[in-house]
Formats: sequence, C-alpha cells, structure tokens
Amino acid sequence: MSSLVHFEKSLRIMIIYRSDKVSFFFVFYFLINVQPRADIENNNRLIGQSSPPISLQKLNGRNHLHIEDVSKDYNIVLVFFSSKNNQSLKMVSDLHQIKAGIISNSIQYYLVNVLEDKEFLDSFINEKVYSIPVLMDHYGVALKMFDSESVPLTVVINKGGKISYYNQGYDDSELFNLITHIRSIK
Repeated sequence: MSSLVHFEKSLRIMIIYRSDKVSFFFVFYFLINVQPRADIENNNRLIGQSSPPISLQKLNGRNHLHIEDVSKDYNIVLVFFSSKNNQSLKMVSDLHQIKAGIISNSIQYYLVNVLEDKEFLDSFINEKVYSIPVLMDHYGVALKMFDSESVPLTVVINKGGKISYYNQGYDDSELFNLITHIRSIK
C-alpha cells in the first residue's frame, strides 16, 4: 500500500509538469480514484450481513466470549490488532479515546489480539494498561471469518448481530466515520 502512495505522489508531480497530456491525466485519475473505490466496495460488502458466529477466548484462558450472545443485548465494537503492528497500536489507542468520549451502556468494546500467545499478551497488556477487555484469536480464524487477513480491522456489530461498520487498516480520516457511526448507535 505504501508503494501505491509513493507512486501517487510521483504521478501528482508529473501531472504538474505534463498537464498538456490528457491521456496521462486519465491514467492518473484512474489510479487515484478507482482503486480506493474498489477497497470501499470490498469493505462495504459485509455491512448489513449477519456477523459470523465467532467465539473468542478471554485473556484468563478459561472462558470464551460468544459474539452472538453479546450482540443480543449490546452493540459491539471489535478491533483486531497485533502488538507488532504500529497501525494496530494506533487504532487501539484511538479506540480507548473513543470509548472515553462516548459513554454508553449499550456498547461493548473489545480488542481482539491475533496470533500472539497468552504469556506475552499478559505482560504486554499490563505494561500498556489497557482498559478495554482483550480477547484472543490464537489462529486468526475469527479475523478470516470477517474476510480479512491483516490487522488492524475494525468491525461494529449492531444489537441483533448485523455488521454495521467495517474498516480494514488504519486511516486518520476514517476515525471520524467510526466516531460518527458509534454515536449514531449509542
């Protein structure tokens, strides 16, 4: 993705120097505007669908949280993350701020760690002082059930179990959409 961003910047510079080339402009327009739309269509494909029936292990290692059961009574915000991914850690930090700013008894927030072991995760979470409950997706199965293979992934599941928000990756501008969405469901 970062190579596409660098390519876009160099294309913008080339546009300035070769603005008389109409065909080049259309190639630039296509690369800038069509690719993000394809990503948006992929993200929006799950919105309105029922959440997959996932069960995630709680950090205590003994109990599991069944998303289907929780979504009967609450809206759920899930952020799939890894301690080794900087974008994930930014999203985790932002989610803590969002939760502190939007107080609602009808929303449950969960962080879902992907592919990391419990011992490491315990010490990592204690060091970071997370106040949002952390669940474990040891093998990345839940992540894949949401049609993703990378983190961060943010999913909002409405009361009743329908996916109402889905965003792959981290984007500062997308945070506004997430905040607006969470406020609309509280």
